Amino acid sequence: MARLFKTFYTPEVEKHKQKFYAGLREKERRHFLGQEYLSLGIGSQRYLSRVFGCSRNTIFKGKKEVSSPGFQPDYSTQRKEGAGRKKKKAN
Repeated sequence: MARLFKTFYTPEVEKHKQKFYAGLREKERRHFLGQEYLSLGIGSQRYLSRVFGCSRNTIFKGKKEVSSPGFQPDYSTQRKEGAGRKKKKAN
Protein backbone atom coordinates (compact mmCIF):
# COMPACT_ATOMS: atom_id res chain seq x y z
CA MET A 1 0.00 0.00 0.00
CA ALA A 2 1.43 3.34 -1.04
CA ARG A 3 1.72 6.03 1.56
CA LEU A 4 0.29 9.41 0.63
CA PHE A 5 2.22 12.45 1.77
CA LYS A 6 0.43 15.65 2.61
CA THR A 7 1.70 18.65 0.67
CA PHE A 8 1.53 22.16 2.06
CA TYR A 9 3.18 24.16 -0.75
CA THR A 10 2.54 24.30 -4.47
CA PRO A 11 5.52 23.12 -6.56
CA GLU A 12 6.32 26.73 -7.50
CA VAL A 13 6.33 27.94 -3.89
CA GLU A 14 8.33 24.88 -2.87
CA LYS A 15 11.02 25.73 -5.43
CA HIS A 16 11.24 29.37 -4.24
CA LYS A 17 11.50 28.35 -0.59
CA GLN A 18 14.21 25.79 -1.40
CA LYS A 19 16.20 28.47 -3.22
CA PHE A 20 15.85 30.83 -0.25
CA TYR A 21 16.78 28.05 2.21
CA ALA A 22 19.95 27.23 0.26
CA GLY A 23 21.23 30.78 0.84
CA LEU A 24 20.88 30.65 4.62
CA ARG A 25 23.53 29.74 7.16
CA GLU A 26 23.19 26.96 9.74
CA LYS A 27 21.41 28.83 12.55
CA GLU A 28 19.27 30.81 10.10
CA ARG A 29 18.16 27.57 8.44
CA ARG A 30 17.16 26.08 11.77
CA HIS A 31 15.13 29.15 12.72
CA PHE A 32 13.52 29.28 9.27
CA LEU A 33 12.46 25.63 9.57
CA GLY A 34 11.13 26.19 13.09
CA GLN A 35 9.10 29.17 11.91
CA GLU A 36 7.73 27.23 8.94
CA TYR A 37 6.73 24.36 11.22
CA LEU A 38 4.90 26.74 13.55
CA SER A 39 3.06 28.37 10.66
CA LEU A 40 2.12 25.13 8.86
CA GLY A 41 1.11 23.23 11.99
CA ILE A 42 0.99 19.61 13.02
CA GLY A 43 1.88 17.09 10.34
CA SER A 44 4.29 19.39 8.53
CA GLN A 45 7.51 18.22 10.20
CA ARG A 46 7.95 15.17 7.97
CA TYR A 47 6.98 17.21 4.90
CA LEU A 48 9.51 19.95 5.69
CA SER A 49 12.31 17.44 6.29
CA ARG A 50 11.59 15.85 2.92
CA VAL A 51 11.37 19.17 1.02
CA PHE A 52 14.48 20.76 2.54
CA GLY A 53 16.51 17.57 3.04
CA CYS A 54 17.11 18.05 6.75
CA SER A 55 16.61 16.08 9.93
CA ARG A 56 13.32 16.24 11.81
CA ASN A 57 15.41 16.88 14.93
CA THR A 58 16.70 20.07 13.29
CA ILE A 59 13.13 21.26 12.77
CA PHE A 60 12.23 20.44 16.37
CA LYS A 61 15.30 22.29 17.66
CA GLY A 62 14.48 25.32 15.49
CA LYS A 63 10.87 25.35 16.71
CA LYS A 64 12.06 25.14 20.30
CA GLU A 65 14.48 28.06 19.82
CA VAL A 66 11.99 30.25 17.95
CA SER A 67 9.13 29.67 20.38
CA SER A 68 11.22 30.20 23.52
CA PRO A 69 10.28 33.29 25.57
CA GLY A 70 12.57 36.22 24.91
CA PHE A 71 13.83 34.85 21.58
CA GLN A 72 16.40 37.26 20.13
CA PRO A 73 18.06 35.95 16.96
CA ASP A 74 21.77 36.73 16.89
CA TYR A 75 23.40 35.77 13.62
CA SER A 76 26.65 37.65 14.24
CA THR A 77 28.39 34.56 15.63
CA GLN A 78 28.24 31.82 13.04
CA ARG A 79 30.39 28.79 12.61
CA LYS A 80 32.76 29.28 9.70
CA GLU A 81 32.56 27.07 6.60
CA GLY A 82 34.46 23.85 7.29
CA ALA A 83 34.58 24.49 11.05
CA GLY A 84 33.55 21.88 13.56
CA ARG A 85 34.69 18.34 14.02
CA LYS A 86 37.12 17.12 11.40
CA LYS A 87 36.45 13.94 9.47
CA LYS A 88 38.21 10.79 10.58
CA LYS A 89 41.15 9.87 8.36
CA ALA A 90 41.02 6.46 6.71
CA ASN A 91 44.09 4.27 7.35
